[in-house]
Amino acid sequence: MKEVIDTRFLRELFYAKHLETKEKIYRKFSMLVSKNEGILPTIVLAEITQITCALRGKDMAESRSQALIQSGLEIQDLTSTIAEKAGILKCINRNMPMGDCIIAATAQVTHARVLSDDPHFDSIAEIKRVWI
Repeated sequence: MKEVIDTRFLRELFYAKHLETKEKIYRKFSMLVSKNEGILPTIVLAEITQITCALRGKDMAESRSQALIQSGLEIQDLTSTIAEKAGILKCINRNMPMGDCIIAATAQVTHARVLSDDPHFDSIAEIKRVWI
């Protein structure tokens, strides 16, 4: 089954402090790429690029962004359908960040699970959240 990648997953992939966690994340990432089951929303690409820029600088952020684009993950643009669903989710779940609403809406539209350890997604009945 396809999985929509949340920013928290990529943050752990690139910046996990525990080697065991990093290895599990890397195996999961490799599996998603090899089986063509990973969906990367453009909002997540923007968020991880910003995080990397803040932590490692602009050059590394640009390099990492390009590597993700070329990784074989399915890049999912913010379409008008996803935007509308995200807006409704934000209205219903006022404490959920808009980025998470876009990720959840992407999962709804693509009939995929959300790959995250973020409990925000648990409040949406139509979304199944999984972790490593």
